[in-house]
Amino acid sequence: MHRPRSRQGGFTLIEVLIVIVVIAVLAAIVVPRLLGAGRASKESSLRAHLKEVRDAVALFQAHCGPYPGDLQDICEPTFANVTNPANGITFGEADWQGPYLTTPDGNLPSNPVTGGNAEGTDWLYDAPTGSVSAAAGTSLDGGDYSTW
Repeated sequence: MHRPRSRQGGFTLIEVLIVIVVIAVLAAIVVPRLLGAGRASKESSLRAHLKEVRDAVALFQAHCGPYPGDLQDICEPTFANVTNPANGITFGEADWQGPYLTTPDGNLPSNPVTGGNAEGTDWLYDAPTGSVSAAAGTSLDGGDYSTW
């Protein structure tokens, strides 16, 4: 007796292609959002670091009179009656009540967006005004980090 041939189970080529297209569309929607989330978290961390550094500069100025001559002075200044070149005001070791910013390595915090070093090159500092901003770069909203 001869049995009739039955159709074997499985997916047709069209069904497989439809599944692949659906997966590709979902990936196209999800992947850019995941990539942007990492950058957004780094920018949020950068804003927090900027606030810390600005608060430390303001506290330094409140205690010592002048703004620090160098941004590293908020962590560990070099004394010998330092004169701020921006305004000519001299302050000594008795004036300094810091450190005004403490980090595990004793340096300024690094810029989380650029991943740069913590020696202060990631920060733009204007000694006469005490203004601190991040080094050059463009944020997700299109603004320049130096304007933050």
